[in-house]
Amino acid sequence: MRTQDHAAAQRRAFWQDVVCDSFVPVQVRPLRDDPFRGEIRADRLGAVQFSEISADPSRVDRTPRLIARSDAEYLLVGLVQRGSAVVQQDGREAALRPGDIACYDTSRPYTLICGEDFTMLEFMLPHRLAHLDSGRTGEVTATLFSASEGVGALLSPFLTRLARNSGDYVDSAAGLSQTVGDLLATMLASRVRAPGDDLRAARRTTLLRVRAYVDQNLADPDLSPERIARAHHVSLRHLQKLFAEEGATVTGWIRGRRLEGCRRELAGPYGADRTVGAIAARWGFMNLAHFSRLFKAAYGVAPRDFRAARGAGGPG
Repeated sequence: MRTQDHAAAQRRAFWQDVVCDSFVPVQVRPLRDDPFRGEIRADRLGAVQFSEISADPSRVDRTPRLIARSDAEYLLVGLVQRGSAVVQQDGREAALRPGDIACYDTSRPYTLICGEDFTMLEFMLPHRLAHLDSGRTGEVTATLFSASEGVGALLSPFLTRLARNSGDYVDSAAGLSQTVGDLLATMLASRVRAPGDDLRAARRTTLLRVRAYVDQNLADPDLSPERIARAHHVSLRHLQKLFAEEGATVTGWIRGRRLEGCRRELAGPYGADRTVGAIAARWGFMNLAHFSRLFKAAYGVAPRDFRAARGAGGPG
């Protein structure tokens, strides 16, 4: 949706409507007198809605009156791609440059000011996904999270890739939306401190990095706990303990993620032109008989019967 498709005199009103429809009711005020230019590309990944906004300088206000009209409670995560932005909420102000992140809560008044041409990624998600309620978000809103350090250095490029290549992750939407929430919760926890929080946040960050690494290397049949530990500069014992604290094992996590990938391909149209063996190999299972036993143990049915029951077809 873009203003350039409308007459100059209609652009401001159109942009006001588009922003409100895409997020929550707000007041949008352009900061230049020229015919306004703005464009929004929106998509959804599970419970996370994300948008890429490119526009002329403008100011956005979420006022008490507008909150009374629409009391939707979401956490907005803003990530500047080009230009700059200032976020104001709960008595704080965060000045963002490209790559930086700040959060703001739609249940309370906030202001977003972009004083130059800008491009920004906006992620909107329910509080529960970030393991926060609206009462606690006030501790972390309008706080700068730099792309050059801490969890922000992990989250910023991850969110950017997710938004730019969303079409590649349709089959993993639910899992990835939870990963977004987990990473965000870890980042925010660094500003909501209690005894032991630093250690817990560090361990959580390592675990999230490991899970991301596993997901990126599921097709490699040589993926092993030892290799994962080396890649993350931790001992095998430490790695195993991280997963044990979550009630899991490293090998069990790898196997579960591979089986879930196979299940999705067998159930949908994406793997319709592949044999069961080819799908299994694509997810790191090189022995078809072993894969079939694991699949049946996990889902109660053999992979070929699972595919047939869902009418997905395929070469067998």
